[in-house]
Amino acid sequence: MLEPNLNPKKCILLLGASTDQLFIIKTAHEMGLETAVIDGNPNAPGLEIANYSAPIDFSNIPAVIAFVNDLKNKGVNMSGVTTMGSDVPHFVSKIANQYGWSGPSEETGRLATNKYEMKCRFKDCDIPVPNFCLVNSAEKILELWQKWNCLKIIVKPTDRAGARGVRVVFNKSEINDAFDHAKANSRNGQVLIEEYIEGPQFSTETIISADQAKTPGFVDRVYENMEGFLPNIIENGGRFPSNYPDKISELKNLAEKAARAIGINNGVGKGDLVYCPKRGPLVIEVAARLGGGDFCESLVPLGTGVNYVKQVINIAIGEKVNFDELEPIINMHVANRNFFPPPGKLTGIKGIDEVDKLNEVKKFQISYKHGDEIPLIQNHAQKAGVFVVVSNTAEEIKKLVEYIYHVVQFEINGKYYSGNPIYYNQYKNL
Repeated sequence: MLEPNLNPKKCILLLGASTDQLFIIKTAHEMGLETAVIDGNPNAPGLEIANYSAPIDFSNIPAVIAFVNDLKNKGVNMSGVTTMGSDVPHFVSKIANQYGWSGPSEETGRLATNKYEMKCRFKDCDIPVPNFCLVNSAEKILELWQKWNCLKIIVKPTDRAGARGVRVVFNKSEINDAFDHAKANSRNGQVLIEEYIEGPQFSTETIISADQAKTPGFVDRVYENMEGFLPNIIENGGRFPSNYPDKISELKNLAEKAARAIGINNGVGKGDLVYCPKRGPLVIEVAARLGGGDFCESLVPLGTGVNYVKQVINIAIGEKVNFDELEPIINMHVANRNFFPPPGKLTGIKGIDEVDKLNEVKKFQISYKHGDEIPLIQNHAQKAGVFVVVSNTAEEIKKLVEYIYHVVQFEINGKYYSGNPIYYNQYKNL
């Protein structure tokens, strides 16, 4: 049992203890803070490295409150709450409001977790977005598609992340399946359609504190060679620095405006944007949280030397943001890519020793263990692993990515395959 402490370190409550949250837990410790971490999975790795932890599903708000109250009664200086990589600003809001901590408002939590209401807010604020509409039938989708006169449309649930339930539709024969798929993956039963915009896509993360804002996170989203996953849309990592330097300022300004539109005035806004050749930058969506998938963990820190997760933690615990620390101090090239082997039983992996010899590889992680069944991949969460590489030039990054995809081979049902997405169209027919 803990002895009362009259002058303890500040302790931050972190929602989630998966590999996506390890970086924020470690960052909080580096800042001299204690961490209280919860996750519904009792085997989540972050529970082991936290100062205090419990296997609690953070959607169970009464259980979370009881956990926090118990720590407070034992003298732990609970001072704030946040998350990284989990799309749960509505839960963060409820917990923060309970204790008077800094956090997203209830309205921000609602807007950030309903893509339709979010886009309506953007439209009301004159923030450019692709055409969109809530639909309740395949017939309505066809009607709007014809009205918009665009080549492709996106069909998605309003309340899911990680590309779950999302389909891109090329012809009318695919509409019924896309609608049913989105409906089946929707928690609230709502289905949204959007005009598909051709053009480069970008991920951003904007730190906002009162009238100040800065976007230290800016990465090109990578969709090359992803045709094998159609009609599912699956991103294959990111690239820093951007290949579109002339568009960065315009896109960052729009990202800040969109974050503020959904009420993020003291926190972080994670933006997904696209640059249309005819209409300029458009907002796809904004999340009221830090992203996962190596964005703020690897791509930006390795490329710029800036760990802006520290400033998000400062906001959560009521400390002042140091905007000077958001200025880049290095300029390296960084990329992360994912592995997509065919479906089947994973019986082995070769090439790991060769990758371990490369100083440029800063992360190499496999998501499945020996004997697991790898599914037919339909969303980001099902990828088989990830690697991150850093170098002085874009040319060297390209060579490293190609080499790792070549040397790492997954043994599936007794045969070896690359995890390179360029082969996935063949894998689907195995």
